[in-house]
Amino acid sequence: MLGAPGVSSLFDILKSESLARGFTYQRTGGVIEAIHLMLIPSVFTAEQIGYLSVVAHAIHRGMEYISRAWGKDERLQRLLPFEEEEGAWIRSVRKDPGSPDPLWYRLDAHLDMDAPDWQERISIFEINACAVGGIHYGPTAERLFLEVIAPFLKERLGRLPRLTRGPDARDLLYLLAARHARAIGRPTLNFIFSEDTTAEEGITEGPYIVEYLRSTGVNALIADPRELYIKRDGIWYRDTPVDVVYRNFEAREIIEMEREGIDTSGIRLAFERNQVISSLTGDFDHKAMWEVLASGEFDAYFNPTDAAIFKKHLPWTRVVGERRTLGPFGREEDLVSLLRNARESLVLKPDRLCGGYGVAIGKNMSPSDWDKTIDEAMRGDWVVQAYSPPEISKFPVLENNVLSLEDHNIVYGLSSTPDGTGVLGRVSREGVVNVAQQGGLMPVLRRGDDGLKDSVKAPLSGARA
Repeated sequence: MLGAPGVSSLFDILKSESLARGFTYQRTGGVIEAIHLMLIPSVFTAEQIGYLSVVAHAIHRGMEYISRAWGKDERLQRLLPFEEEEGAWIRSVRKDPGSPDPLWYRLDAHLDMDAPDWQERISIFEINACAVGGIHYGPTAERLFLEVIAPFLKERLGRLPRLTRGPDARDLLYLLAARHARAIGRPTLNFIFSEDTTAEEGITEGPYIVEYLRSTGVNALIADPRELYIKRDGIWYRDTPVDVVYRNFEAREIIEMEREGIDTSGIRLAFERNQVISSLTGDFDHKAMWEVLASGEFDAYFNPTDAAIFKKHLPWTRVVGERRTLGPFGREEDLVSLLRNARESLVLKPDRLCGGYGVAIGKNMSPSDWDKTIDEAMRGDWVVQAYSPPEISKFPVLENNVLSLEDHNIVYGLSSTPDGTGVLGRVSREGVVNVAQQGGLMPVLRRGDDGLKDSVKAPLSGARA
């Protein structure tokens, strides 16, 4: 069996390999840490991935419909607010609302794929559609398991089940960019991964994504958005004409640069010409989007199949405020009274923060702390959501040379394109599961030969109701 000395050596090897492969996170002050990788993977079937893909594509369509309707629907503008300058910026650069709408996103979900009723247990509780983490981490976690952990386990435990990788998220991103380049009439694909290169905290994936794409023959470069410029009526980075930009930032970060007097004309023109992934729809990844999609009030924007998917798999969500609304138990209620009286079944979240910051899980809080959070939520842009219990699983933990099995909460991240679905597994002993909050990652693999051909190519177009 596995003992502490053997596992200790495995953890040492994993740390070394993680640092070498960019499986890392940058903490405040620029400190680079290896991300903790769990020794036990989660395993999905092709059928399960196929169903999750259908759900993901429905949510993508819903996001797209709503972002296009937002400018003309005051109800949407109230539920999905932007700062005045931000809203004006989005309107000014969105020249053709009917043009192709490329979106790279991650859906955060609670799943239990080992349960007989796994479909009924799917709860997708939010979306991240710009500055999305996991593109490099997910496939690297899979490779670390298959190349480092699996041989270690096989040597000590004997035969292991046949497991394979899923589609590589970096390949999926490239294919999405190539498809979009063709859709907007670009004959080549000079791909720019653009992020704020002066940031001293956060994910470290950018250079490794670019390195991987270049190894496959893609002309990929990494650039700060400030470095893009206009020449001969085109967008350039150094001496390279730009075809598609993947943005690892929100639009409001560009607006802040403009406030500081920085020339952002290159990236602005890229947005105007629809050369950016994610498109401006990515900035509509408010947590309040779940009220829009699943409340029923906006079903006229969706086809009936998609509307049914939203109601089945998106937890009840409402924008916090003095209002009466249909509550999570199917009856009309005063929302503030509901917040005060149903603490253990609710979660409060800032509408547009990410990284798990500000998330308050009622059942993990004292009544007094919960009341203080409600007061804070009433003064800002927050949402309340029905609590969705995560899958909990035991993982080996080595602390002070003592090996134990500890319960961890699991959150899955789904990134789906027409070419396949990548899955990121995040785990934590805490209620809020996020690498930014000291969480770890878990390999997500496929059974047998499912992995590299799992893609159910659910259509990205859907008939409107």
